[in-house]
Amino acid sequence: MNTERFNSLQGLEYSGKLEAKQFANESIVNYEKLTKVQTELYKRCLMGMDYYDKESAYSMNSSKKLKIVKKQKDVQRLMNTWKQELTNKITNSWLTALFPKSNEIKMLAANVFTSESFVNTLSFKELGIKKTDVITKLMAENFLPKNFASL
Repeated sequence: MNTERFNSLQGLEYSGKLEAKQFANESIVNYEKLTKVQTELYKRCLMGMDYYDKESAYSMNSSKKLKIVKKQKDVQRLMNTWKQELTNKITNSWLTALFPKSNEIKMLAANVFTSESFVNTLSFKELGIKKTDVITKLMAENFLPKNFASL
């Protein structure tokens, strides 16, 4: 194989119009007003089967119900871990601001620990998390489709 030609082709791989499409800066989308489809996907992730009324839940296929329940449990686990991480970050910033010279506080701040058995009961509002942040997180973790903004 001619490596010289291969290297010259590699340099051209992401130039021109293709480069602009692949490396375009992701714009921040405001998800405060959702369409009907977006609302259903979002609430189904967070609420699971509780989103549906009894008639809809009864008429739904059992495999679809299981998928919704499993996805909701995974989302709740993700949200709990995320809220713990944010709580740790906020707490660590307060402690390091209050006790900047304490070695114990520096040690605590360095060891960020989350546990699936601990349930973080703080609300999104108390942590300063907006609906847009939740949707962006769910999209990043592939619980919502990448084209969620265009649905």
